Amino acid sequence: MMFRQKWLNLIGNKEEFSLEKRVFHGVCLITSLVLLISFPANFFLGLIIFGYVLLVVLILLLILFYFSRYRSHSKATFAIYVSFMSMVLVVGYLFNCGIDGPVILIFAITFVILAAIVQKKHLLFWMLFQLFIAYALLYLEYHYPDIIIIHYEKRSFRFLDTALTIGILLLTIYLTIRYLKINYRQQQDLSNKKNEELAKANATKDKLFSIISHDLRSPFNALIGLSQMLKENQDELDEAEKEDFVNAIYETSTKTFYLLQNLLEWSLSQTNEIQFSPQEINLKQLVNDALSMPLEVAKSKEIEIEVIIPENQFIVADKNMMETVLRNIVSNAIKFTESQGEIIITSHIDNKGTTLKVADNGIGMTEATLSTLFDQNTIPVPQEIIIDRGMGLGLMLCKDFVERHEGKIWAESDPGKGTTFYIFIKK
Repeated sequence: MMFRQKWLNLIGNKEEFSLEKRVFHGVCLITSLVLLISFPANFFLGLIIFGYVLLVVLILLLILFYFSRYRSHSKATFAIYVSFMSMVLVVGYLFNCGIDGPVILIFAITFVILAAIVQKKHLLFWMLFQLFIAYALLYLEYHYPDIIIIHYEKRSFRFLDTALTIGILLLTIYLTIRYLKINYRQQQDLSNKKNEELAKANATKDKLFSIISHDLRSPFNALIGLSQMLKENQDELDEAEKEDFVNAIYETSTKTFYLLQNLLEWSLSQTNEIQFSPQEINLKQLVNDALSMPLEVAKSKEIEIEVIIPENQFIVADKNMMETVLRNIVSNAIKFTESQGEIIITSHIDNKGTTLKVADNGIGMTEATLSTLFDQNTIPVPQEIIIDRGMGLGLMLCKDFVERHEGKIWAESDPGKGTTFYIFIKK
């Protein structure tokens, strides 16, 4: 894994370099490795001039790699590389025994490398160019054999040189194809990831429209209906009836505001627009800040909220996310708790982390509802009252935010006796 990361750092990242450029960098490094093995072998076989040629090629390759990778001169280095490699093949053929030597085999691997780094529209040209050079050299040697400058001193050297070249060719082909396959898999993984993100974005869009058409339209219809009745009948209503209308409008508008806030935060979380910024927070102060708005609704329903958390308890968490989680959990508890009910918030700390407990004595939930409570693909359906009051989006948001803390959220409930939500945050 460490070697792979260093290799990826050497060839360049996906954001800065195209696939062709990264392949070119990889080919430069692979070819340089092959030349490190090859040029000393040519000195040993008595092919001194060609050995020096390979040494010059090695130095030039490293220079081209440097300018392409670290100086962003990729177009120029591509052209120099292709032209120089063609020249090296011609020199190698003349100085390495012509048809008796192994250089003619290198034309094939050179084209494989060119196919990996050259753009598709130029590929046919370079293939014909390589064929032209190879056939021209064969033709010239056949008619003018004296153009071959160096021959093997011993017959065994020819076999050694051919054997070495075949080994190097196979190694080069193996490394090049392996690298191309790795890049292909990476591109495929990237494409699959983008498809998943697109599918997720479509699902988010569909969910968003569903919420707007159902959960937002209903409370606005209620607000319009209540305010219209109050407007048209205000002379006929006594003070107690007017107060009931005002309370109903206030409660509906507050719920709608919570829903809009959740909708905004949820859509941002689905597109990774919300940054996760954990810090050390006083737990009791965090709970009190999160309760500032739900307390008003609780007072209107005469629901008592009791916070039993020591003053000196701290957690490391994202303050905004945890306030959203607590606000939603407590707001849901208020929704499903009858007037003059009770909500108790406590905490427990152990060596694993902190667990917040929000317990109410409201209507409770069935096992069927609990099993689908945090499922993004399922809306709790067994109890119509839960759907009507809009529970679902806020809990999905809570689950997402808690999981970003590597925590866990779950609930326990008995129908008619109340529900307890648990929020666990790792130490």
